[in-house]
Amino acid sequence: MIIYDIEKAYKLKSERKIDIYEIIEIIIQRKYIKIMKNPKREGQQIFLLLYKGYIHVVPFIFDDAENIVIKTVFPSRSFHKIYGEEIK
Repeated sequence: MIIYDIEKAYKLKSERKIDIYEIIEIIIQRKYIKIMKNPKREGQQIFLLLYKGYIHVVPFIFDDAENIVIKTVFPSRSFHKIYGEEIK
């Protein structure tokens, strides 16, 4: 199961035009580019995925019941430079 903060979802939609439900669908369908350890936060992992033509980072953790808990979603210029050209 994938869990997220509903208030954070509204904020992402209004401020960044990111639809958390579309992000979740990409993850469920396993259409992400990569899963890796978060280089900035111990104990977190990140999904790298293509969303609206740009590489986005989705930091997450596993809770005690092994649910994926999404922390946020944001576009990444640095990861886009690495993986964006591969997608075209």
